[in-house]
Amino acid sequence: MSLIDNDLLSIQEARILLEHAAESAEVLEGLPASLVDDFLTHLRERILPKAREYAEASFAESDYCSPEDESELTKWVLGDLLDDVRAQTPVQKIIRSRRGSAEVCLPKGVVVSLLPDWLAVPTMLSQLFMAVHSKSPIVFSASARIHATCEKVMGDVLQVAEFCHYPTEALGFLSIFCPEGEEWVCSQPCVRVVIDSREESNAHDFDAAGRDVYHATLGNNPVFVESTADLSACADEVVRGKSFCYGMLPGAEQSVVVERAVDERFQEELRRRGCYFLTDEEADRLVGTLFMPDGNPYRELIAKSAFDLARRADITVPESTRVLVVEKPYVSEYSFFSKAKFGPVLSYYVEESWRTACEKCIELILNSGHGNALSIFSKDPEVIRQFILKKPVGRVLVNVSTGLGCIGCHSDLPKTLTVTGWDCATTSELGVTYGDFVRRRQVGVGEGPDARALLDRASSCDHTPVAVRVRIPDSGGGEKSRPAGPRDTGKEPGDWFSGVVQAIRNDSEEE
Repeated sequence: MSLIDNDLLSIQEARILLEHAAESAEVLEGLPASLVDDFLTHLRERILPKAREYAEASFAESDYCSPEDESELTKWVLGDLLDDVRAQTPVQKIIRSRRGSAEVCLPKGVVVSLLPDWLAVPTMLSQLFMAVHSKSPIVFSASARIHATCEKVMGDVLQVAEFCHYPTEALGFLSIFCPEGEEWVCSQPCVRVVIDSREESNAHDFDAAGRDVYHATLGNNPVFVESTADLSACADEVVRGKSFCYGMLPGAEQSVVVERAVDERFQEELRRRGCYFLTDEEADRLVGTLFMPDGNPYRELIAKSAFDLARRADITVPESTRVLVVEKPYVSEYSFFSKAKFGPVLSYYVEESWRTACEKCIELILNSGHGNALSIFSKDPEVIRQFILKKPVGRVLVNVSTGLGCIGCHSDLPKTLTVTGWDCATTSELGVTYGDFVRRRQVGVGEGPDARALLDRASSCDHTPVAVRVRIPDSGGGEKSRPAGPRDTGKEPGDWFSGVVQAIRNDSEEE
């Protein structure tokens, strides 16, 4: 009987993927912007009809989250988030900075992304779009729990890339999953960016020297409800954010701190929207069901519905229940409810004034050590200002939920599905966005109009090839045509380079 060393095979595959990714960086540098934009357009057309299929496959494989919500999130990524990425300044384009001088964005280099077990498909697509627009090679790795679904999505992406003549070597996926392979690929000198989207970030031991490393976390994100707040709108935001994908949105709400003057009225608003307040005895049963003795959540009970969690804890709740709420008098490092809950469970605290509520929010943030976000619902400008200035978090959302606000869905923050904590806010102030895939190079010129005019002319130069027009099959198996000249027909080129050369010849002959 022969034995297969998957760890060695994974390392070997990772080595090959990185070699191809590093070699593709020079190819990507010469790609015309029109080809990159065409590839993103085709990706949207091809992937969008499969959003529900991917969500159902993710749920069937991982048993996490709601297929309906994940499908909607994937559509949002393919719509609003992709539009936001495409609106960013492309690489290799000289532009005027805010201070009047010039600068140019350049790719950082090879990116490695460790995908989470939940919401893996929308997370992968969001990072893929940023990598493609920034002309950065990227290598993905998914754990065994969600591996097959991610591999299927990547297969569809590569098929589109082949038809669009985009270099497939720049889009890697570790098909043999093994922790040793992941650690090896993250530690190589050619890797410039590592995105770890898994909560158990300490499980990955690799050398971070010389590269940007981002750890994505849910965070212990509190919500403060002040006496002047619009309670109805606040309840809508909090329940929608905490119940969406069963509480697994990046930056989802974990605790609510309410000023006593509006406590009773706000509880009524929450109950109207499907929140169930647990008794002390029911809360104890829920703790024993959700958490191990060491405080870590049971993996099989992550991202389950509120009704399902209550049923498993032998708690009778209405089937329409969307969020379970546990009222607590104080924050404790030994209390499971004072930390992040990986599901639709909220801790509820009541304070006499906004000043004591401010202290309570700081306790909650520091209790987990991440400090992703805080949300304040108020109409008092001074209270809002104090919360913005005093809280050790990377983001403060005003009258918007942290779950929907952090990702830029219900707020004007840059759109992302990779949210980092306060400890990463100095290098990634708004989570992992397009700006984290590029480095900026300052460009200076001498004084005088002639020097500036020369730089302006340099900025307008474009020696990239002309647009490449291709055809790809639609999701139904037929062919969908793009605008093409009389010679843009016939057999598809066998590889990327020959396709670009043929397209250039065709356009030259047409001219």
